[in-house]
Amino acid sequence: MTTPQDALPAPASGEIAVTISLPWTIGVSIKPNVLLDGVRMVNAAGRNVYPVAPGRHMLSCEVNVSGSTFGQGDIAVDVQPGATTEVYYAAPLSANLPGRLGLTPQTPYRGGAAGCILAAVIGFLVLFVFWVVIGGFLAVGRR
Repeated sequence: MTTPQDALPAPASGEIAVTISLPWTIGVSIKPNVLLDGVRMVNAAGRNVYPVAPGRHMLSCEVNVSGSTFGQGDIAVDVQPGATTEVYYAAPLSANLPGRLGLTPQTPYRGGAAGCILAAVIGFLVLFVFWVVIGGFLAVGRR
């Protein structure tokens, strides 16, 4: 008969905690992906904790929009026995920007408001030019 003292000790394990922040402008339309040592993990925006064996692990984060992935960031993470290693990922605003991944909190991308204002100004100018051109043709056609 074995007693609890005779049982083998549980193997030492650690954790990797990944905090995912999404830009507010697209936060509801994208899905973050976390790959730990090449294996896709279940995750969501916010803090996700994964139990791992002590040692070095490769962590990749990216975002997925309609099957297209972008914003990839990769980092090697060292995990000590019984410890939790915190990792932070900030998703980009657009597909042409990289994601930010590190061991310290990553600032989310800013500029969403500036981008919206710029798009509105360009849209207004395009509409104004069309209005002037069409108005010019109508004025010339009345003569």
